[in-house]
Amino acid sequence: MEKMNKRAEELGMRDTHFVNTNGLPVADHYTSAYDIGVMSQKLLKHEHTQKWFNTWQTTIQVGLPGKEKEFGLTNTNKLIKQYPGANGIKTGFTQEAGFCLSASATKDDTTLIAVVLGAKTSKIRFEEVSKLLNYGFANYASVTLADKGQRMKKVTLDKGEPYSFQALTTEKITAFVKKGEEKQAACKVTINKNIKLPLRKGDKVGTLTVYIGKEKAGTYDLVSDRDVKKVSFLTYYIRKIKNLF
Repeated sequence: MEKMNKRAEELGMRDTHFVNTNGLPVADHYTSAYDIGVMSQKLLKHEHTQKWFNTWQTTIQVGLPGKEKEFGLTNTNKLIKQYPGANGIKTGFTQEAGFCLSASATKDDTTLIAVVLGAKTSKIRFEEVSKLLNYGFANYASVTLADKGQRMKKVTLDKGEPYSFQALTTEKITAFVKKGEEKQAACKVTINKNIKLPLRKGDKVGTLTVYIGKEKAGTYDLVSDRDVKKVSFLTYYIRKIKNLF
């Protein structure tokens, strides 16, 4: 449980505390719709989960060798078959929590996640999630601010060899904004101070912060595009002299 709670904290799940791994009701075991959305977003980034989420029906073999029996399994997330572009994620139910659903869908380059907790019936949870997804696709759009591996800033190091490197994004950077307000999305590049040498390709060297208006919408790592060695004192001294003229 310690690892689960630590990971939840790392992901920014502020209203979650795990006491067991099965999700069954117990004292001090809780979460929120927002936190389920955060966890769902992380799950979608793992490619192997897509197969699980999008499988509608499958079979499994259960039993001792030579005595196996085949059992059929059907996905409890009906939106996979009913909602255009649906690609996840998970249903849930207990008497205390009611009917719950975290669902995702993709249209064009936009993927949305909608979470409903505490619905009175299974039908209601699917209806409410569909309404949320419809509203999101109708009123919001994704704006691409940077592609994966895009050069965001050239950084020079007086003691580095080579003398400079490029700070790259590690993933595609997008902002989700209200339609008609796409120009409100912007990003700010911050390079770490006192970068230590030697530097390896892929090492974190800064961050890219996304803003929608004045509100911070997310922060992403920037990494070095190459190895950078530390030069000798003589080379560093010569460089400093040249910079004076």
